Amino acid sequence: MKVLIIGGGRIGLAVAGLLASFGGHEAEIADITGEALDHASRRGFRTRYLDASRRKDCVEALAGFDIVVNAAPTRLAAAIATAAIEAGTHYVDTAEDIAPVSDLAAVSGHGKVILPGCGLSPGLVANLAAELVDALEGPIDMVVRVGGLPVHPSNGFGYGLSWDVDGLIAEYTGLCEGIVEGQLVSSAPLQQYESFVLNGRPYEAFSTAGGLGSLCAALQHKVRNLSFRTIRYPGHLTLARFLFEDLGLKRRRDILRTVLRFGVPDVVQDVVVIFISVRGFHQGVPAERSYVRKIYHEPMRSQFPVTALSHTSAAHLCTMIDLIEQGHIKDRGVARHEAVPFRLISENRFMTPLLN
Repeated sequence: MKVLIIGGGRIGLAVAGLLASFGGHEAEIADITGEALDHASRRGFRTRYLDASRRKDCVEALAGFDIVVNAAPTRLAAAIATAAIEAGTHYVDTAEDIAPVSDLAAVSGHGKVILPGCGLSPGLVANLAAELVDALEGPIDMVVRVGGLPVHPSNGFGYGLSWDVDGLIAEYTGLCEGIVEGQLVSSAPLQQYESFVLNGRPYEAFSTAGGLGSLCAALQHKVRNLSFRTIRYPGHLTLARFLFEDLGLKRRRDILRTVLRFGVPDVVQDVVVIFISVRGFHQGVPAERSYVRKIYHEPMRSQFPVTALSHTSAAHLCTMIDLIEQGHIKDRGVARHEAVPFRLISENRFMTPLLN
């Protein structure tokens, strides 16, 4: 497939790097900034200038491509998806908030696949969650826990930026979707605190926005309770509440963005922690099933630095490109991750090195 990647940041470069390393698809990176284009060009990627906020320009740029990967800022998701619909190309992105794109595609009659929310979360965790739920009988209670953490934390926050500052702020300020006693609910972030130990190391987890995509709607009649929590090192939540709530910086995002961007270091040596637990019944007996995995940063085959979080998200997105090409994702218009069997993902060339 011919792939246009809009956005030459961390995730865009990671996707391009994987596609180049494994072969089978031809990719090009488009961006509005000369710095990003130069950065991508120096790594051997084909590039082009594109202002994705201009619908006409975006539609024209998509001519001749089979699929567009939206790795641009979240605010551009609806515009790029609209252009993909008009141009007749498949569309995938890594946005946590899938509603703007899903709403557009649902009424479009689009003849191609629209698949927002690829990546670690909601993408991969939705595939895993659906697999675990199908293994048990109800009533079922599920907790999905995911985190991207520095391997060697060196500050009181116990955190380093391996993703996007605006994405982190959105997670810590938006409403959290979930299921409580069979009902879809929305609740405040930075709640539902818990602590646990994995492989001898202590962690904490708490509710954050995003991360579930369409999972709640898909599992509402299968799951009694479902919550999504972000994993951090102990003590992080206390300081996060101080910044966001006690100081009121969640209402001064300009200041908050500056504090986080210049006060929290970028990291490359990170680890993705996944801990999903499901309780229900198996043959009438109470049972619990869990999925636990740590994915550590390793140099990609394309020989440029990329975080474990970006690598995992890019690998899942590239897997979706493969599955679309192979016809395993047959839905036209909006497709749901939880409908994709986990076996197809774990056996795919992009994900197998990370999951096995």
